[in-house]
Order: sequence, then C-alpha cells, then structure tokens
Amino acid sequence: MKNILTTRQLRQKHDPDSILKNIESFFEKNLDKLLATLSHADSPLIRYSANLQISFLDPDQKQDDLINKAASLLKDALYFMMLPKKERTSVTQRMRAYYSDVVKNQLVRVELILDDPEIGSPRHSTDPNSNHKAMRQVHSILSIIKKTLAHENDHRKNLTRAGYLTGLQVSMGKFFAFLKKIGMSQRDQISLIQHIFDEFDVDWEEGDRENIKVSIQQPSLEFHKITQEEIQKISGTLFSKSLDDATLSNLVEHAVLLSRRIRRF
Repeated sequence: MKNILTTRQLRQKHDPDSILKNIESFFEKNLDKLLATLSHADSPLIRYSANLQISFLDPDQKQDDLINKAASLLKDALYFMMLPKKERTSVTQRMRAYYSDVVKNQLVRVELILDDPEIGSPRHSTDPNSNHKAMRQVHSILSIIKKTLAHENDHRKNLTRAGYLTGLQVSMGKFFAFLKKIGMSQRDQISLIQHIFDEFDVDWEEGDRENIKVSIQQPSLEFHKITQEEIQKISGTLFSKSLDDATLSNLVEHAVLLSRRIRRF
C-alpha cells in the first residue's frame, strides 16, 4: 500500500506554521502604520466612519471602531502586500499544496476505513445478527467527514493557477465586502486601495484605478461570494438519520471551520 502521510508529516513537509506565524508577526509590527493609513486625512474611510447614521453601527460607536474593524480585515492582505511578487506567489502555492495534500490524504484514510464495514466489529458465523451500535455511529460520523473532505477536494481541483496577485485577491474579499456594507462608493474604494498600496510600497505593476478594480476588487468579491455561498450550504448537504442533532451540529461546525481555514489562501 502506498505510504499515506499523516497531517503531522505533511505539516513538517510544507511548514505552513511558519507562514501563519509570519502573518501574525507582520500584522502586529505594522498595525500602527496601517491604522494611521486608514485614518489619514486623505483616506476615504474617514468620511464614512464619521457618519454615525450607518444602520449597523450603534449611535455611540466611535470613529476608531470602524477603522479598527477595517484594519482587522486586512491581516492576511497586509502580509501579502509587504512581500515581493515572487514570494507572494510562492507562499500561495505552498499553502495551497499543504491544504490540498491534507484534504486528499485524510479523504483516502477515511475511505479506507469505510470500505471495510467490519473494522472494530468483525462478524462471526455464530453471531450473524450482532448489534454494534457504537461502531455504526462511528461509520456515520466518518461518512459525514468523507462528504466534507470530498467537497473540499473537488473545490481544490478547480482552483485557478496561483499568481502574484492571488494572495491579495483571496485575502481582501471580506475587506471589500465590508466597504460595500458601509456604503462606500466604487470610486472611494479604489482610492482607498491606491492609498494603502502606496503607503506600503506594494510590489506590482498595475497601479492604475481600472486595474485595481479588475485585478483586485472584482476577483476578491467574487471569491468571497462563492466561498460564503458554499459555506452556507454546508448544513443542508450534511445529513444523517443515525446521528443525533447535537452530534450532527458539531460536525457541521467542524466542516465550516475546515472550509474557512483551507480557503484562506
């Protein structure tokens, strides 16, 4: 049988933790600069944060709250902004390879167990009607996990080739969705991104307004929309008559968490 690497072995092979730690470190070290950029007099966000009549804001909410919220949604994007183009591509490829291998290998392991319904409860000719309730529940749980992994595996097979803008496109979806939610105009959104990119000396060659719209904003919003729609469908696709509501609910939460994590890159 072909050696199937464990998740721990895959983590050692791809070392995703070093990238995740760098994201946190970059954000912590550059948060003050990011906040200053978002709250600068030239930042379009100031005009919107000053309007406390926005429906989802409390009347007494301060301007700083909206600035802080916007900054928090740029944690991953800030990391990619500060990397050279080639390194951005490399990071995306590396993280995608790790998550693809994890999903694929875990799926194979689950399928191997499900292919043998007698694991943990082998039948005997003298006991043909034995009732192994616990093992049936184990198989039901693994069947749900299999559906989750198979769905994510299919998703990863259809990912477009990673480029130097992919990290920014994927990581900025929530940020652009937030800007739309507070009613920021298309023109101001593009101006804000130009302002941020200029402040952080983003390495790219497509800095005009139209290219920001086509190369960053539109792909970001599309990726975010598809991801959210698929996550919302998870509870409807995972169903089992043999599992109680609490167990099934926990498995759905697990599936949502898995999806959010591996679609981060």
